[in-house]
Amino acid sequence: MADLKPNQIETLLLKITELKDKYQDAKVVLKSYKMKSEKLTQLKRVKKDLNDQIDEEKRSIEDGFLEDKDYEQASNDELTLKNQIKEKNAELRETMAKVNKGQDLSSYDYNIKGEPMKVQVERVVKVYINGSEQK
Repeated sequence: MADLKPNQIETLLLKITELKDKYQDAKVVLKSYKMKSEKLTQLKRVKKDLNDQIDEEKRSIEDGFLEDKDYEQASNDELTLKNQIKEKNAELRETMAKVNKGQDLSSYDYNIKGEPMKVQVERVVKVYINGSEQK
């Protein structure tokens, strides 16, 4: 906290709060503008009917797939492999965090299955105000 000016954080929090208030006011004004017309309502009904027909056709096709053992196996494999990938990605993040202690950004080059692969690791600082991440 060496380079902070007096009340710098409080001033920023105040400004963010004021901007959020103005943002909410603008959203309220925009909500008051609604698109209305009989033709639009009719088109929306037609769109809903078409979407229902599309969904029913998809269900019919998928029912045919469910009778195929290869489809069932591939579906199970997809689910299992997706979870395994998540677990390995989490393991990679933990491992890279050990390699990249304190650096803002670092890059590493690897050769995997004969293909070059570049891994970049960035230390990220996130700010939360009252439990909500500020983006």
